Amino acid sequence: MLLLMLGKSGMKRLIVGVDPGVTVGLAALSFDGVPISVDSRRNWALSDLIKTISKLGEPTIISSDVTPASALLEKLSVKFNAVLFAPLLSMTADEKHQTARAYAELQGLKLRNAHEVDALASALKAYQHYEKKFEQINARVKKQKLKVSADDAKDLVVRGHTLKRAIQILQGSEKIQPPPPLKRPVQSEERLKSLIEELEERLSRERETSKRLRAANKELSLKMKTLKTEISNLQEKIEQTRSEQSAQTRREREYQMLLDELKKAKARVSEYSAQLEAYKTRFNQLQRLRELESKGKLVLLKPAEAFTENGLTKAFQLYGVKAGDYMLLLDPSGGGASTAETLAKRGPKAIVTKGSMSHHALEVFAKYLIPVLPLERLETEWIEGLPYAESESLRKAVKQVGEMEASKAYEEIRTIIEDHRKEVEEKI
Repeated sequence: MLLLMLGKSGMKRLIVGVDPGVTVGLAALSFDGVPISVDSRRNWALSDLIKTISKLGEPTIISSDVTPASALLEKLSVKFNAVLFAPLLSMTADEKHQTARAYAELQGLKLRNAHEVDALASALKAYQHYEKKFEQINARVKKQKLKVSADDAKDLVVRGHTLKRAIQILQGSEKIQPPPPLKRPVQSEERLKSLIEELEERLSRERETSKRLRAANKELSLKMKTLKTEISNLQEKIEQTRSEQSAQTRREREYQMLLDELKKAKARVSEYSAQLEAYKTRFNQLQRLRELESKGKLVLLKPAEAFTENGLTKAFQLYGVKAGDYMLLLDPSGGGASTAETLAKRGPKAIVTKGSMSHHALEVFAKYLIPVLPLERLETEWIEGLPYAESESLRKAVKQVGEMEASKAYEEIRTIIEDHRKEVEEKI
């Protein structure tokens, strides 16, 4: 555990990254990116976690490494009245490892486990998001020699105030309470720009990973070749030793030494072979995913965890749902006509459901001519934390639903005509 002692000037404002689970990871940074604390504990109770954070300082940001953030982080943000930060895209294992390890090496930190790595990576992700804004605030306060706390100004800006208004509040010229914390108050245009940057960075990292895997593949192949040669040489030496007419003691000793070397060499070959297979498997997966994406064989299903007004609003904000998108309702049971109307007005091309939906909601989607498809009819897979559907299976499912709707409409019309005919015959 790392802990820097604070002065007597007051509570330090913090960026706090938390990795939830059986073992909870915690990382706290100052607004200048300086490490305050990195720790992890097994079965860390929420009350004890809150006490620990309170001793470190006053959290302005509670940060997650995945989207959406877990319930534990939601509770902490409410408890501390802090802004809950979640990245636009969930951080990959490689991204977290590279980010946290590079920072730890620079700061001289020792990370004891993966939970501390994830917690530190989430805190650094939030710091990097606000870093440029924080530097602007530092420069403004220093240049104008303002008698305000730069950290207090940063706190207000993170909560949604402009820098000008934050300075007025801190100088006492405007007495306005800071707005309640929001989940990343980012405008749609800025969010799209950030998402593009995130995707470009992730693509760059994947290319670097692919490059490293190729190099590791080549290196392991060379090592295997060398080790096989060593094994062959050692086996020849063993045969030579057996045939030598030397002293029994020396012969046995040399023979045993060669056997030990052979065992170690075989163990290394086995280890390198396993690593090589793992690299090959991962490399093939990456190539397959890139090929499917480039050929348009995979379609993103933008997910909503709950079919409620709050669940839809959350999905709209996280994934920028627009007309022509495909939506996935992970739990469609809670929505009625009003909720369906909200989603229908977004103009989705089709809606995929994992479970049953109320007939009121189905009637609304039918009115808007929006197909509703059961998830089990599609070929889907989760990539980087997001659901994708195979485009051909999606097209077939939409077509089948359309045919079923047409058949249903035909039956209704035929029934109406038949009833009318009977009424006419009865009158005659």
